[in-house]
Order: sequence, then structure tokens, then C-alpha cells
Amino acid sequence: MTTQKATSMQAPDLLAYVLLFAQGAIFGSSFFIIKVALEDFGPITVAAGRIALGALMMVAYALYKGERFPRDSKVLMWLALVGLTNCAIPFFLIPWGEQHLESGQAAILMAIGPLIAHFTTTDERMNRFKAAGFLLGFIGVLFVIGIQPVVSGIGGLLPQLAILMAATSYAVAGAFAKHIHGISSVMMTACVLTFASIMTVPISFMLESPIEAALQSHSNKALLALVWLGIVPTGFTFLIRFFLIKKAGYTFVSQVGYLVPIFGVLFGMVMLNEVITLTMLGGMALILTGLAISRITKHY
Repeated sequence: MTTQKATSMQAPDLLAYVLLFAQGAIFGSSFFIIKVALEDFGPITVAAGRIALGALMMVAYALYKGERFPRDSKVLMWLALVGLTNCAIPFFLIPWGEQHLESGQAAILMAIGPLIAHFTTTDERMNRFKAAGFLLGFIGVLFVIGIQPVVSGIGGLLPQLAILMAATSYAVAGAFAKHIHGISSVMMTACVLTFASIMTVPISFMLESPIEAALQSHSNKALLALVWLGIVPTGFTFLIRFFLIKKAGYTFVSQVGYLVPIFGVLFGMVMLNEVITLTMLGGMALILTGLAISRITKHY
């Protein structure tokens, strides 16, 4: 993976903040759009469809940029692992969980991902701020889950656990990605999505008959939702991400984690008439506060 020199970074300007909010809105919208896609398609087909479309878009863009596919077997192995953990697993677990959860609740639970990431990297030492941030985030998760699923037993907790596992999978993918060197971020993304497509598309055809589901659909709403998921949240937003990383740096781009659950809740309320409880809002506030505290690097 290529890196940008510090001297090329600029202080974030108005365009950078506009694109950051756009990225947060697009990622946040994906949770309610997944709900729409699930009206006609199963969770593995939702995953496979968005990954395959995103792969086609990113491979075309990489070839347009004159990129070359890597041939080193070790690099390819790490790319395959990132494809599994960054795309195949979470892109399946999120729609599987959303079959039983509101989209806003799923978006809030996914916000725990950056806190989990502290346990998958050796780049930063655990300190009092990260420990306190994780504790607040964990309490926030309990608020979002609520008491009823806990009382119902493990069966009632499975959808929430699926979303938390998806967030954990993203964190693990970040650790794997650090082993990949010598290729650009554009080609890395194209390869990751391609490997994830190879993993998910055959399973979709074996288990869920996606073509038959599309032909039997009573409307094109779910199919359009699936196409949107592939082209915009999975493909287009990567291009925004690359531009922002080059323009303002990784730290600035990471702030999108604060925006995704907020937009996810708003889209769920407006588009799906979902009811957001005070405990869910309190849980989201605790998770985001924990994330902010965990970013404190000052030592005493």
C-alpha cells in the first residue's frame, strides 16, 4: 500500500469537510438501504451483489489509472484475508442482523468498531483514555441492545452479536491490511473486493438463487437498492476516501466514524419510520463519547 508524504497534506478546507459529511451520510444510508434490499434478497445475496458491483467499478477504475495487479503470493494471501474480513464477513453479517433489527440500531452498534480496533493493533499502547473509552463504549452497547434480548437468552442476542462481530471483523481487517505493501490503495481495494466476490458470489447462487429472486420481485425497489449499495457505498465512497486521505490525511478521514451512526439513525427514522428510543440515543452518545476519549493521546 502506498502512503502519502506528510508534506503533501493540507489543512482541511470547506471541500474536505463537505466530502467527509457526504461520506458519513452515504455510509449511514447503507443501513436503511440494506433493509430495502432484504425485501427480495437474502443476506448473502445482498453481500455478494454489492461486493461484485463494487469490484467491477474499482477494477475498471484501477485499470483506467494504469495500475497493475500484484503477483506476489504473500501479498495476494493478505489481500484475500482482507477481502474475507473487510468485506465478505461483515457485508453478510450486517444484513443478516438487520433481518431482526432496525437499521438505526445496527448503525449504532457498528460504531463500536473503532474502539475494538485498539485491541487488534500494536501501533498504539493501551492507556487510561483508551481503557475508559472502551468501557464507555461497552456500556453504550448494552444500552442499545436493551434488556429484552438479554432476558430472551442467546437466541435473542444473535442479531446484535452479528453486528458486533461485523464491527470486530472490520477491526481485524485493518490489522491484516498493514501487512500489505507495494501496491496503491486503489489497486488494493480492487483486489480486496475481487477476492470477496470470489468468496460470496458462488455461495449466493448455491443458497439463495439470486436471479430467481430478482425475476420474482414485485417491484424494482430491492434490485435498485442492491445496485446502489454496490456502486455508491461500496464503490464511489472509496474514491472519496482516497481523495480525502491524500488531501487531509488518515486522522481526518477517521472522523467519519462519528457521523455514520448519526446518519444511520436519521435515515432509519425518516425513510423507514423507525422509532429510536431514549436508551438507544443514550447508548449512541456513550459510544461516541468513548470513541472521542479513546483518541486522547496526551500522557500524564
